[in-house]
Amino acid sequence: MTAAAAIALALPTTDAAAQGVSEMMSGVRDGGGWVNVPIVAGEGAFKTPTIPSMAMTLRGCVNVWPGHSGSFTIEARENVGGETVRMDAEPGVGVTFEHEFGLTAQVDFDFRWSEARDTTLYLWVGVDLAGEGADSVCEPPPS
Repeated sequence: MTAAAAIALALPTTDAAAQGVSEMMSGVRDGGGWVNVPIVAGEGAFKTPTIPSMAMTLRGCVNVWPGHSGSFTIEARENVGGETVRMDAEPGVGVTFEHEFGLTAQVDFDFRWSEARDTTLYLWVGVDLAGEGADSVCEPPPS
């Protein structure tokens, strides 16, 4: 997958819409984190601020918390690079990604749940900056 890696820009343990640039970059450096996305009537969204991405290649994995039911469709639109990527995520099943960024990045995310209810989507996003194998970052560390 390509631009789905932009999800890793929204890493630390907080509401995705409230995350600051320093928190996001810290999450990338730390190898990942949990993202909480409010879902209302089966849908949610948030935008990242424009941040310097230094033309890096980001590899990683998205994993929906296994306690959720149904499935989630995640659409990431990278506004600087002009790419849109869609992925389907089942609870507890990692979905790997890789993306090459330009000098800056700004991403809009839309989340659609297969159930038209309210919830908070808990989403682990692991990153592999060293390029040693994104599969190893699919599982969140033990709490």
